[in-house]
Amino acid sequence: MKAIFLDIDGVISTRDSRAANYLQNKGPDEMVYDGASLAFLGRLVERTGAIVVLSSSWRADIDSGSAFLDTIVSNLFAQLASAGAPISDMTPMIAGADRSAEIGAWLDAHPCEAYAILDDHARFEMRPEVAEGHLVLIEDSNGIRTRHFMQALDMLR
Repeated sequence: MKAIFLDIDGVISTRDSRAANYLQNKGPDEMVYDGASLAFLGRLVERTGAIVVLSSSWRADIDSGSAFLDTIVSNLFAQLASAGAPISDMTPMIAGADRSAEIGAWLDAHPCEAYAILDDHARFEMRPEVAEGHLVLIEDSNGIRTRHFMQALDMLR
C-alpha cells in the first residue's frame, strides 16, 4: 500500500483560494479549493495508486454536530473525490501528540511500502523519523505545485 498524508490549510486551501472564497462571498457549500493543488493531488493518486489519508486538524470538524462545519467538510470531501483523490482514511487524533505521532500511529497499524506527507508545517518532533525523507513541505500557503508533485511522485514510486 502507498499513502499520501494530506494537510488541508496551506496545501489545498491556499491563501489565494481563501481570498477568492471571501471576495466572492462563498457559502460553506460553495467554497472552492486550489484548483492546481487538487489536480496535482489527483494525478499523484492516479499515477501511484496511493490512498489519501487525512492528517489535517480538520479531522476535528468531522461529525462535530455543527451543520456549518459538516457542510464545509462534506464540500471538501466532494471536491477531493471529484479531483480523483478521495479521502480513504484519517490518522488518529491523539491528545497531546503532534502530527508525527499521529501519522506514526497510523503507519504502525497500516504498514506502507511508500508514503508522502503533504504539509505546510514541519511539526514532526515526537517521531521525526516519520517525516524524514517523506515530507513534502508546501511553503507560504501556496499549495501543491510542480516541484511538490515531482517530489511526492519520487517518494511514492
